[in-house]
Amino acid sequence: MPNLNALHEKYAEKGLLIIGVSGESESQIQKVFVDELGAKYAFGTIKDSVKQAYGITAYPSFFVIAPDGTLHSKGHPNEQVIEELLKQVRLTPKLPDDSRYDALRSMWEKQQYEKLDKYLAKMLEQDKLDADMREVFVGQQEALKARAESALKRVARYGEGPDYFTSMQKLEQIADAWKGFAAEQKAEEEIARFKKDSTIKKEISAGEKLQKLLDKNPATSMVKARKRAEKLQKFAEKYDGTYAAQRARQLLEH
Repeated sequence: MPNLNALHEKYAEKGLLIIGVSGESESQIQKVFVDELGAKYAFGTIKDSVKQAYGITAYPSFFVIAPDGTLHSKGHPNEQVIEELLKQVRLTPKLPDDSRYDALRSMWEKQQYEKLDKYLAKMLEQDKLDADMREVFVGQQEALKARAESALKRVARYGEGPDYFTSMQKLEQIADAWKGFAAEQKAEEEIARFKKDSTIKKEISAGEKLQKLLDKNPATSMVKARKRAEKLQKFAEKYDGTYAAQRARQLLEH
């Protein structure tokens, strides 16, 4: 297993989080992973009955969470994997611990990017703005531009599918968060395309039905797990040829 402690320390400050999960009891996790192996990253227990929902095929498994909230399950992530993840995300430069930047912090946290863009432009137009604040605002403006470009690239990626159900949700989120930016326009164009394409509409409908099936049939016991497996098998047969059917079969295999 790679030195996850080293990766955790190296990348935590950049916003990437490593979380480990195992099926052992909390006391066993504490004894083996924390006390004996010295894990410094977050580690928790997960029930066998729900591991399928998270794509877990073996213990321990590890997840990498990007700053934009994207969850990556990579089993045992290595440095190369995390370096690739870092290329996909853009981080906001750390703001000085100064109340003058509270408005900026609030806009970033609330993802009010259009408001943030106008605020930064207005502040930078001021002739009497002191040098330190100007430097901070310029840095924030560059970070916003980089994040907007990243959002635009995500739109293109979501438009490719094959999980159009999830892609539709992501595109709607981008369109809502990035009003006034190119990402909003492109996201809206992709959403419109999805709604007109009969094949994609079928994929979205199948994905939605699969999600409802999983929500209504949690595998919290052996009996319920068998019941869910039966429903997944029928679903895969009914929606054969869709990405949702493929995912249903993957869930059946684990």
